[in-house]
Amino acid sequence: MDVIELCGAPRDMGTAFGEICREAISELYTLRLENALTQAELYGGHKVDELGLLQLAEQCLRAVRAYTPEGLEELEGVAAASGLTLAQVWMMNSLTDVRDVAAYGYKGSPSLAAVDGEACSSAVVPPPRSRTGQILTVQTWDLSTDNMPFVRVVRRVPTVGPATLAMTTVGCLSLIGLNECGLGVGTTNLRTTDTRVGIGYLDVIHKALGTSTFEGASRVIVDAPRAAAHYYYLVSEADRAQGFECSATQVQTIPIIEDVYVHCNHCLCPSLLGLEAQGTPMASSHHRQQRMTDLAQEVPRLDPIRLQAWCADMYGGDLAINRKNVDGISTNASVVMNPAERTLWFIHGPADLGSWFEYRLA
Repeated sequence: MDVIELCGAPRDMGTAFGEICREAISELYTLRLENALTQAELYGGHKVDELGLLQLAEQCLRAVRAYTPEGLEELEGVAAASGLTLAQVWMMNSLTDVRDVAAYGYKGSPSLAAVDGEACSSAVVPPPRSRTGQILTVQTWDLSTDNMPFVRVVRRVPTVGPATLAMTTVGCLSLIGLNECGLGVGTTNLRTTDTRVGIGYLDVIHKALGTSTFEGASRVIVDAPRAAAHYYYLVSEADRAQGFECSATQVQTIPIIEDVYVHCNHCLCPSLLGLEAQGTPMASSHHRQQRMTDLAQEVPRLDPIRLQAWCADMYGGDLAINRKNVDGISTNASVVMNPAERTLWFIHGPADLGSWFEYRLA
């Protein structure tokens, strides 16, 4: 996959992104709108329409502008070049957040059983468990199968702030990536019922990658006025790694020091368990959590090749790490990162069906 190269001021980068991917952005918006409408009713029992979701997006945009004006300026450029409104572009970026607020953000919301939806699996490998002695990360990114054609790798060189290299989708901010200061950030989806008007998860990741220090990026995640729940991991070239299990209103930090830390799509911190949607944790998330934990114990030290192999693991069938259109959900892409070497390995689609490509930020 060719890397999309963006440079300049935030709005200039957004305008270029919108021009390069104009048709694809419009198609992705249509698909994600349908995903959000269908899943809001499935997960929370609320039937909403496009107007309702865009009104919610408009409310959230006020929080986004205060939290990350640079990120919002890039999205304004995407909107202007693609022919969509800013609310449409932000909603496309923030699919799971908007969906969860629509599903759970109403007083008296019915507590329906959670379903096996998103299926991202992640692990952070600290130096004692890494063959290179450097921090490594691995993650599958699983969402609706129809989103797969819209995955891209983007290198951004902003006028102000560090250059970044990230996997994302057309017209969207950074999703999984690293920056020239040796910081890496990724995420897996969670679902809790304390949703609210706030910022989206890509706003958080993009802003964190725009910082130059581990402490600064950590504050970006902890202090974010989040709309909905996600788990984030933050790693640095200086052998520092931390997980952040976040609902909309709460955050628990997890130092990652000696052993591999695995996180999938259910809460692990006791203080957040009571906020999960009824029926969570899901069978697939539990299976993938255990499977990746078991894989981590097979050898004393891990390297990028072995982590790439995890992403192709089919043990457990429909519950597996590598998913192929299970109830409309597939592994859209997988990413392995070495922030110290500013290197990202990427594969598009289920990891047993394609080839891995190596990208360097420089």
